[in-house]
Amino acid sequence: MAISSTQFHSAKEALVTRTKIIAAVDLLHKVSDSKVVNEAISLAESHSAEVILVFVIPDQQNSYAQAYIPKEMHDNVLAEAKRDLASYEASFDWRGVEHETRVLRGVVYEKLIECADNTSAKFVVIGANRPSVKDLFIGPNAARVSRYASCSVLVVRQ
Repeated sequence: MAISSTQFHSAKEALVTRTKIIAAVDLLHKVSDSKVVNEAISLAESHSAEVILVFVIPDQQNSYAQAYIPKEMHDNVLAEAKRDLASYEASFDWRGVEHETRVLRGVVYEKLIECADNTSAKFVVIGANRPSVKDLFIGPNAARVSRYASCSVLVVRQ
């Protein structure tokens, strides 16, 4: 059975997955993280990629207090974060770049690396402020993502 050139190219495009770029944002720092999103958009344009705009709700996994936070409160925080991220997403000129949003919950750097691995992302774009003394002991999320991610990481100075 012969197939046409159009059918062949359509099938080929369906099999080829688009390059993914993770843009990690903190909804508490929207103004400074706008640089992260704009860098991700520019990178996506130059690589014919799509952007996954990701916000991680930080959970303290081993925290004693976590057991006492009602499920309804967790659900409300998740719903509010999704609305807030959708609003933030709408504030950018995506210049035709395909994009989606994801709200995750957990240890920030672990969830960002997991998301990058699960989507086979080529890049993670993340913001970084100048480190403080506490970062010398704890390590900022940007440092941990850049150290442990299996893909390239673009750290945007803010």
